[in-house]
Amino acid sequence: MAPPEKQRRKPRKRDQAKKIFEDRLGSRTPSPSPSRTTVAGVSSTSSQAARDVITPSPLAKSTDRSEIQSHQESTVHVEHQLLGKIYVGVKTTLRKVVEVSDVFSPLKSVAAGLLVICDIVDAYGENKQEFSELLKRVDVLSKIMVSCPPDVSQEVKDRFDGLLRTLEKQQKILQAKVDPTRSGVERVMLAAQDKQELLKLTQEIRFAIEIAMFDAIIENKAQTLQIVSGVHWLKEQINVIEDHNGTMRTIERTVQSLKRFNTHQKLGTVKGAEYSNAKRGDECIPGSRVSLLAMLLVWATDPSSPHLFWLSGLAGTGKTTVSKSFCSQLNDRGLLGATFFCTLKEADKRDVYLIIPTLARILAEERPAFGNVLEEILESDRSCRNPTEMKLKDQYLKLILLPAEKTFAADELLVLGVDALDECDDQDAVRLFIAAIMSQKPRIPLKFFLTSRPETSLRESFESSTHHGWLRLHDIEADIVRADILLYLNDQFKCISEVYDHYQANWPPTEIQTFVNVSGTLFIVAATMAAYISTSSGNCLKRFQELGQPSANVQLSGIEALYSRILAEAFKDLEQEETDMICVCLSLLVTAQKPVSVNTYAKLHGTDTMAIRAAFKSLHSVVQVPDKGCDDAPISIFHASFVDYLTSEKLQDKKWSINKCSAHHLVAEACFKLMDSGLYFGISKAETSYQSNENQPIPLQIEAALAYACTAWGDHVLYAGVTKPLQQEMQKFVVTKKVLYWLEALSVLKNVSYAYNTLWQISEVRI
Repeated sequence: MAPPEKQRRKPRKRDQAKKIFEDRLGSRTPSPSPSRTTVAGVSSTSSQAARDVITPSPLAKSTDRSEIQSHQESTVHVEHQLLGKIYVGVKTTLRKVVEVSDVFSPLKSVAAGLLVICDIVDAYGENKQEFSELLKRVDVLSKIMVSCPPDVSQEVKDRFDGLLRTLEKQQKILQAKVDPTRSGVERVMLAAQDKQELLKLTQEIRFAIEIAMFDAIIENKAQTLQIVSGVHWLKEQINVIEDHNGTMRTIERTVQSLKRFNTHQKLGTVKGAEYSNAKRGDECIPGSRVSLLAMLLVWATDPSSPHLFWLSGLAGTGKTTVSKSFCSQLNDRGLLGATFFCTLKEADKRDVYLIIPTLARILAEERPAFGNVLEEILESDRSCRNPTEMKLKDQYLKLILLPAEKTFAADELLVLGVDALDECDDQDAVRLFIAAIMSQKPRIPLKFFLTSRPETSLRESFESSTHHGWLRLHDIEADIVRADILLYLNDQFKCISEVYDHYQANWPPTEIQTFVNVSGTLFIVAATMAAYISTSSGNCLKRFQELGQPSANVQLSGIEALYSRILAEAFKDLEQEETDMICVCLSLLVTAQKPVSVNTYAKLHGTDTMAIRAAFKSLHSVVQVPDKGCDDAPISIFHASFVDYLTSEKLQDKKWSINKCSAHHLVAEACFKLMDSGLYFGISKAETSYQSNENQPIPLQIEAALAYACTAWGDHVLYAGVTKPLQQEMQKFVVTKKVLYWLEALSVLKNVSYAYNTLWQISEVRI
């Protein structure tokens, strides 16, 4: 006799998932699938300020436990019924998108993928809260898709393309997990691992939808996801609002931070190291790097994930761009603590010993409670009198860990970011920096996100530990990276009117695909080609067409061939005097202790600004030169790989080859020459000796070029190897009154310690 219907054994959740894949993946249009009433989700209203909000029913005050439990069960049951109905509605909407024939392909594919993914995730029956969060976003996304007009903007298409690539990747992973060829033993053994991986996959899909189609805003302890501005066809405003019950917090700012100014000064005065500094480049183009950013957000929001993540990548793979975008996403969600973007362009931003004090200062300025505890430590602990000179292990412990553990809640996620560690000078110190973070695991969910090239010293540091997450950017599937580079180049060349106007009727032109093939997985190649083509000193359309030919010299050789082509053109048909001027300018560009202005270049080289601009005229695709009329603005490189190329030993026979020691020697001599002519008694122009520098009637200042010479000559001498000609220059300098005038200038610059440190270091060199 057959058992009653109620006693029949329910099908296994894995078998349900397997059946869904078999049903859906075999047909072009997904068939309906029975919904589960235990799914969490929300609906949206259609008023002007319509919002999707989960609002649990308030519990009546009662001392009877059974009544409370009954009420809770009733509330959950009602919510599940409501959310189950929403799930059915979402699937109905997604099926409509798939069935509409005039919708562009990526939109239909996204809808089909979401149908499969949502059913698979739901069929597993785990992580209902996470599925609820995913469903809320899919609900809003389905409303966007079902009303999407056929003539959407390219940016919206790019966003859907980026989302589609992520969904396809996650769908393949899910398909593997319900693979019928897996044995029963294997399923049992991997059950716990599968649950954890499924949770992360669900989170990655949720974040991918957020990154592609929403802007996140934190306000009054709640996160609001607003649809991106490009989606203008919706008649209703739909937001997703989530109250995180204290885990999302409003950052307090109080007047007390002003009182701590002097204490914070001990932590150094590095400015502009934050990710938001526009000089650090742009963020990712909308629709690109979606899967990568979603994966990083899963790591950041998982309290149980490793407290350190290392994103490594070859030069030009886009590490800093990804880092800026990730930090922006963290900041939008209230999860970003502080950032430090290293760069070899500026001396204080390549000093490892300034990283942690700067992060601590930013945290103290942004979070008063942290600042209060840090202030107590700095005032009471004698070993913290000079924070920037402490051991790195002690810096991390006393400036970050201890105040963080005393002030941040146990469920308060916070991420600190450090970009381009490989651009720091002292690689031994970098090893100690990494060791300090890895060896001291926080007791709260405080995390570090680090990026760098995979240099030997860094690889060895990370390979010695398994307590960190890591990803090699250059190992991401080439087709995914190429798709992102295609998005980037489309965006760049559309901004060049000569190119876009010529090809507008048949956009995108085939040349762009050639550039994508040439770039491989290196964004810097694509960026340099775009900059080379768009430069105002040449014919943009002609360069675009010539460089876009499959037979172009740059095709097989990557970034070095591109740099070679640019420099060969810059040195072509020049007089020897012109060639020499470019070389001396490149020598200063490579060795400058910080980016210096056009005026400073001119004064150090004893010429005028027109000669400097002429020297860089054909190098604008690799060197950032200020616009005319902005001669006090700095000249700098776009990417560190250009310096690597110029100083490579393989280029010794090229006109543009730069020997670092010789370049430092040349700049050091220029510094001595400028100080000899520019230093004199009363250089500070102080009106009275009875007042300190700060209290003078007219603020004291030193001209920029002379200021650079006074604060950089010692570094250039040391890097040049303290040669005999430079020893003679120093001898002449220190036996005259010029050395006293130099000290006066340093006092105006508030850098008298430079004199002691420089002379001491030079005296220690064995000649």
